[in-house]
Amino acid sequence: MEAEAVSRRGFWAMPLLLLTATPSGAAAQRADDSVQIVLKFAKRGSPGGPVARFDPASCPACTPVSTPLFNADNPRETVVALRVPRRRTLELGFTGPKGAVRRVILSGGDIPFRPVAGGVLVQLPPVASDAITAAEVATHIVEPGMVLRFEHADPARRAGAYATGVFPDLQRRAADTLEFAQREVVRRLGLGEEVERLGLGRIQIMGFDTNAPHGHSDAPPHIHMHLRWPSDTGTQIGHFYIGPDGLLSHNIVGVKNGDGSVRRYGRGEVFTTIGPDGRAVYSHRITPEGWLEIGRPGAAPCRIRPDGSAGFQTGGRVDCPDGSSTRIAVADDLAGTLTVVSGGVTELFRYDPDTGALLSPAAAPPPPPSVFFGPETRAPGPVPNPASEQ
Repeated sequence: MEAEAVSRRGFWAMPLLLLTATPSGAAAQRADDSVQIVLKFAKRGSPGGPVARFDPASCPACTPVSTPLFNADNPRETVVALRVPRRRTLELGFTGPKGAVRRVILSGGDIPFRPVAGGVLVQLPPVASDAITAAEVATHIVEPGMVLRFEHADPARRAGAYATGVFPDLQRRAADTLEFAQREVVRRLGLGEEVERLGLGRIQIMGFDTNAPHGHSDAPPHIHMHLRWPSDTGTQIGHFYIGPDGLLSHNIVGVKNGDGSVRRYGRGEVFTTIGPDGRAVYSHRITPEGWLEIGRPGAAPCRIRPDGSAGFQTGGRVDCPDGSSTRIAVADDLAGTLTVVSGGVTELFRYDPDTGALLSPAAAPPPPPSVFFGPETRAPGPVPNPASEQ
């Protein structure tokens, strides 16, 4: 099965999964020249019920969106989806309890608002294309050739497939471990630097959302590590499913912008990710025990196993062919601090609990202009905002 994924022609002959087609240019614009937006109204205190309801009199050209899970209300926030005129500066009215709105968020940042009698007025900037990600609460950790999207699974925001029943806390903690264990393997094998140097795209490591932002129900619980090709021309997306024991059961693979079909890899079977030039980049294999192996094709892999007798929810360990063994432990307090232990190193990531945006510095300030920039000290350029898998 590994050989089937080595050549580009061979891989695209495999059953593929259509996750999302990404329109571009004129095809992305509606005939009425409007765009869809999602606004998050962060609550002050603990008001019961929604703190913002759209007032259509404030914008007759705007219409509410009724798509399931695009609108939401929970103890943390009220989420409102609208279709608005494209590239227009608007002031939108929302009714609600006095003083109940603390912030208004569009995409990943704040936009101005002011209280008025009976609600708030929101100053919407010109929006050129759909902006629907405000309900996501994830922290992006960017490294060379790689981005890790860490989802903050707050039970207060539970929605979609996770709205009722037992909250998947065990599986989410297992996903936390596996995300950072995969990051450790990417570092150990130099995979991020390689895909960046060769122009193969960017490795994306993700877990799963429990708050169904913009309809992304993301169930059952799983993790990802996929290679998004340049310009989003293709993404081989593996979904490594986590069982109630905190171990991996199987992998469902497909390709974004593919033909809509899927392929299942069970325990013991190898799935190889390829680059846009057809080369094999790295392979994944769920072991018979439900552990995970990641390696370069043809070379001995690193193995990710639980750190103990239970599943990955209690932590993990990364064992690599060089004889190294690194313990991985992850703790998220849901209030703005993510703690990651990798061997003898403890990292603290500070984040905005309303959006998940990383608040800790992501790069050291550059040295003064009189200092020579060598290969390791070159001033970094702007880092593009990682696109999420939807």
